Amino acid sequence: MFTNGAIPSLFLAMAIVSNGSVAMAESSASKPTTQVSSAAKAAPGARTVSWVDPFDEPSTPAKPAARPPTPAPAKPVVPTPAPPKPVFNPATPPRPGLTPAPFPKPGLTPAAPAKPEVAPATPLAQNLPPRELEVFMKAFEGRWTCSTRFPTGSLGPGSQPLSARTDVTIKKEFGGFSWHGEFKLAKTALTSATSGIFQIGYAAGPKLATFLSYDSVGSAMMGAGTLAGDSVTFAEEGFLRGVRVRVRETLSAKVARKLWHKVEIEQGNGYQVVAEDTCSK
Repeated sequence: MFTNGAIPSLFLAMAIVSNGSVAMAESSASKPTTQVSSAAKAAPGARTVSWVDPFDEPSTPAKPAARPPTPAPAKPVVPTPAPPKPVFNPATPPRPGLTPAPFPKPGLTPAAPAKPEVAPATPLAQNLPPRELEVFMKAFEGRWTCSTRFPTGSLGPGSQPLSARTDVTIKKEFGGFSWHGEFKLAKTALTSATSGIFQIGYAAGPKLATFLSYDSVGSAMMGAGTLAGDSVTFAEEGFLRGVRVRVRETLSAKVARKLWHKVEIEQGNGYQVVAEDTCSK
């Protein structure tokens, strides 16, 4: 029985079942793969026998899968603004309670809204010709021939009385706001021929007639006076033949078609008459 090898084989098999071989145990330590017999699987509750193939090559461990690339962050999308809606679309029905304005027809210009009528303003008093001056100057209008008389001493110390002819023209000007006058004095033995211009107006505020004159020998005067019936006396200041003087000048029309004119100069001892004119048409 011991010589034919049957008992040693059985003993060896039992030793394998109960303890396992040294070679298999060492191989199972290095190889994780195990196989379970179908008999052990089939019989529940039976003792499981693990068998390791000593000639099986250990399997290569699988490489870990590559990490997927991280996607780049998406760029923010800027919304495109919607086009503005038309103010009025004739195809769109109007909202309840709103009446759309009709479109003008092609080729027609809409009429401008009518302006409210404004009553014309009443002209101010100062924008009207002064009635007072119109009444007063009516008697002085026209062409006049005057006899001019220079009293003693009026043309210089010790000068003798002297007479000359003067032609005067007076007419309305600037729509009745003033009267324009011109004069021409003939040449005498002591005086040269002289011509000049004067202007008579009216200041409505203080109710004064105004006077302005200049002549061909450098005289220039300016003043004002109060209208008194048919006469006026102007208090003037200016220059007479280059000398600064104060003058009183009087105009009067006491008789129809007659004119009277007088010039007085203040020479330190009161006003002295230097010339008088008596004129007629």
